[in-house]
Amino acid sequence: MSKEEKKLQEQEVEEVKKEAVAIEDVKITTVNYDLVDSSESKLKRKTNRVKMIKRAIWITILVLLVTIITVSIVKSFRPDRTTSDSYIPEELYPEGDYNNYIRAKATGISDPQRLAVLDFNKDVKPLIVKPQVEDITVDITLGTPSANAIDFKYMDVDDPNNSIVLPNGEKKAGYYTSETGSITFPVDIPEAGFYYLKVEYYAEKLRDESFNVRDTSGGANVERIILINGELPFESARNIRFYRMWKDKGEIIQDINGNDMKPSQMEIFDVNQSYIRDYTGYVVNPYMFYFKAGANTITFDSIRENMSIISLTVEAVPEVVTYQDYLNQHQDKNEPSNVMLQVEAENSTKRSSPTLYAIADRTSPTNTPSHPVKITLNSIGGTKWTAPGDWIEWEVDVEEAGMYELSFKAKQNTARGLFSTRRLYINGEIPFIEANNSNFNYSTNWRLVTLGNSEEKYKFYFHEGINTIRLESTLGAYGGPINQVKNVVNDLNNMYLQIISITTVNPDPYQEYHLYGDNARIVGLLECFEENAIRLREVSEHITQLSGEKGSLVSVLDTMAIQLESFLEKPRTIQERLGTFVQNLSSLGTWITSIQEQSLTVEALYVSSSDAELPKPNADWFSGTWFDIKAFFMTFFFDYQSIGVTHAEGFDKEIEVWFLTSAVAGREQANALKTLSDTTFTNQYGINVILKVVDPGVLLPATLAGTGPDVALNVYNGLPVNYALRNASYDISQFDDFKYEVTEYGVRLLINGESTPRFADSAMTPYALQKTADVNDLEFYALPITQSFLVTFYRKDIFEERGWTVPKTWDEVTSLVTELQISNLQFYLPLSAVGASAAVNQVFASMLFQNGGSFYTEDKTATALDREEALQSFETWVKYYTDYSFPTAASFLNRFRTGETPIGVVDYTNFNYLAVFAPEITGKWGFAPIPGVKDSETGIVNNKGAASGSAGIIMKQTKDPESSWEFLKWVTSAPTQLSYAQELESILGSAARHNTANMDAFKSMAWTTEEKEVLLSQWVNTVGIPEVAGGYYTGRNVENAFRKTINEKKNPREILLTYVNTINAELTKKRKEFGFITREDIA
Repeated sequence: MSKEEKKLQEQEVEEVKKEAVAIEDVKITTVNYDLVDSSESKLKRKTNRVKMIKRAIWITILVLLVTIITVSIVKSFRPDRTTSDSYIPEELYPEGDYNNYIRAKATGISDPQRLAVLDFNKDVKPLIVKPQVEDITVDITLGTPSANAIDFKYMDVDDPNNSIVLPNGEKKAGYYTSETGSITFPVDIPEAGFYYLKVEYYAEKLRDESFNVRDTSGGANVERIILINGELPFESARNIRFYRMWKDKGEIIQDINGNDMKPSQMEIFDVNQSYIRDYTGYVVNPYMFYFKAGANTITFDSIRENMSIISLTVEAVPEVVTYQDYLNQHQDKNEPSNVMLQVEAENSTKRSSPTLYAIADRTSPTNTPSHPVKITLNSIGGTKWTAPGDWIEWEVDVEEAGMYELSFKAKQNTARGLFSTRRLYINGEIPFIEANNSNFNYSTNWRLVTLGNSEEKYKFYFHEGINTIRLESTLGAYGGPINQVKNVVNDLNNMYLQIISITTVNPDPYQEYHLYGDNARIVGLLECFEENAIRLREVSEHITQLSGEKGSLVSVLDTMAIQLESFLEKPRTIQERLGTFVQNLSSLGTWITSIQEQSLTVEALYVSSSDAELPKPNADWFSGTWFDIKAFFMTFFFDYQSIGVTHAEGFDKEIEVWFLTSAVAGREQANALKTLSDTTFTNQYGINVILKVVDPGVLLPATLAGTGPDVALNVYNGLPVNYALRNASYDISQFDDFKYEVTEYGVRLLINGESTPRFADSAMTPYALQKTADVNDLEFYALPITQSFLVTFYRKDIFEERGWTVPKTWDEVTSLVTELQISNLQFYLPLSAVGASAAVNQVFASMLFQNGGSFYTEDKTATALDREEALQSFETWVKYYTDYSFPTAASFLNRFRTGETPIGVVDYTNFNYLAVFAPEITGKWGFAPIPGVKDSETGIVNNKGAASGSAGIIMKQTKDPESSWEFLKWVTSAPTQLSYAQELESILGSAARHNTANMDAFKSMAWTTEEKEVLLSQWVNTVGIPEVAGGYYTGRNVENAFRKTINEKKNPREILLTYVNTINAELTKKRKEFGFITREDIA
């Protein structure tokens, strides 16, 4: 290569290098640009992010502002101030016995068929004679008691011992009538016609055999039957109520954390007055009674409680006074200005029921007093104020007489789509007809309801000084519809019983039963369905119009109407859908209960001039929200464990008591007992009681771990002795004041120096432990708190219609069962599973005792179920299931309501359920002693019955047995048990009636004379079932023998004898384990 070529090549290489360097520089420059671009992008993104956050914050603030403004605007238009929409009620005479009475007396027609076709408004109302005469005062001194009247007596003012003394010291004369017997008063009527009856009365305390007044009453409202000229005018007059009066017993006290505690209730023994009226509320006005011209008689027949009649007046039915009439009567009265009188609702002065006590509401800071989490009793009523006839009364001190408006801060938040109705009394009088219907519409918030109509607010005259304001619960516009549905239920239930008498409860869907048509076996079946479907549709439409919406309760009516209409379209399906029909029928019964419960909560009431500014019923949004926020955070620090604790320290003696929960005992019952122990036991004995609510399953493990209580309450029958066997419970027979005697029915116990036993002899038997062969050598490990036993419940209406009598013996039961089965009805005997803590079947046990048998030998080493008395009793018991097909699994309460099972032997505590939750059969049922065995020689019926219950025990680990014993004696005493029972009913109503084991307390409770006589006659014939080591095997194997006999169709005697060997083996095993004598030792 030449030099030039080489030089040229080098130049080219240099140029290439230069180009490469340039390219590299470009790359480097490009990279640097990229880095610069990346930094700027990040900065931009960061800036954008900050802007977005600021924008989000502003949007959030804006949303909150819009929300606040919107809520404020909405709340400003919310109708938290309204009127009561009062109106002139139609004068109603609901279908039924009272309506028929008015028809017959007004027209003079006695033929029911002729009366039924009359149009009431056109044909009957014009003939109702209401004489306008002066009030007729009956001379009660001329009263004549009946032959069976006990302690009826006229009490004169001048009699220092027997006059009626009022709380203010004033004396009144009156005719004292006890709960047994009747009294008849003569009265001369100037003109025939319809009249009201007004009674001034004094609901009496209990009196002893010497007529001395005791400190308390039975607590129930007084009940009487009213007869006119010796005859019952109509069925509803069989149950006329005269209300007692109640108030708080002392001031509201607080626990150690400042929570208000519900004060106990005490009765006000004072004069009251009342027209005789329908306590159920179906009839708005007082009952009208027809009197002929001349001599008449009025009879008061006692059902429940004692009452002195102060005066009795026959009044002319007054002319209707409307609000306009009332205004005209008071047009000269002053109208004060700038006046606002506020009364706190919880400070009511009188109430018709002990259940109407002050309650706590924490929904609003405007309540006075109020607190976010503490319990403050600041209102009254609520779900406790639902029963028609229940009333609450307040007093207001008016400085200047005149016409005032009346407002209530109230809410009805339980029945959506319905309103609650109250009747208003001012100073004991209903001022005008519209005051009968003051309506409080549904609302979840408080409302300021001023009494008035849609056009104006009512003005009421208040005189100077103390005035009374009373609101009384009434069904109002719902009374008529409810009564119609009740009649529908009766019609359909009667038709159902006729159907199942042909088809049975489980009919064959393919069989022709001829329920309808030309050869119908039931007359008017389809006509009945059609008529009642129309009535249900009418009621549904009426309630929808009243409420302004079609609520859930209305759907129950529509569902039944639809089914009845479908039966008319396809009657062949009636037998196929009987199950659904019964369910819908039961729903109608529940509907009656639900719609009758018209609750109302009142926080305050205001008597004000028309120009006064009343407080807002609800807080503004800010106050309400802050109140809710505080409530939320304070719940994390609030001490819920010490609610109700009033004594934290300062006592030398202290015991821990565990209140064991059950299906019928929970926190409400425990709180009631805690209140009693704080106010009476602790004050009297100086012993502080720490009461804890505990699950029963915790007791034994805690005791074995050494962390158990001193005393345990509500321990089941079988547990005290079983605990004793494991050295876990204390032998209370060691105390000096414990004396006992073994009797035919169990053990007669005398404690605390009492001259008469507080319990039935049967009550102590399950809590006695016999270790030796001596039947009198016993140890006791509990005192009974509750006791239950069997009685015979029966449907009076069905028995009267069929001409049946309640059986007194098991032979009569067998005969009745044949009659029942002809109509495809059933007799009920209870069956239930048993376990270590449960008694044996009470029906079998009762039969065993009635035949002279027993469960164990006298020395308690073996069972006595292999004896003839036991074998015969077992065979009789089993035969009802094998030969007569008694149900082994059925709901007695449901079938009793429908009438499928019109009679049954069950625990008497079923009374609580039926009395409250089966209103459609009120007055149609009763109870009697259980069937027994008749002695062939003397003819005397032995109806001994088994009993069960719960008890209080002292744990062996207690460090203070003497204080624990004092508490156990106190809690089972008559005064404590009666106070506890009344406290429970004041909290939970009659559905929570306490089945006390104390017989003296029971006698003072709110039972009618007839009910009390039946229950006591059965109670004294109860026999206790003893508990022995291994006794749990007895109940378990009796049940096994029963199941095997009915399932395998085996010989009952042979089967029972087989299980006897199993029972004896377990008894012997357990007695050896605990070191007791056995059969082998005695042999």
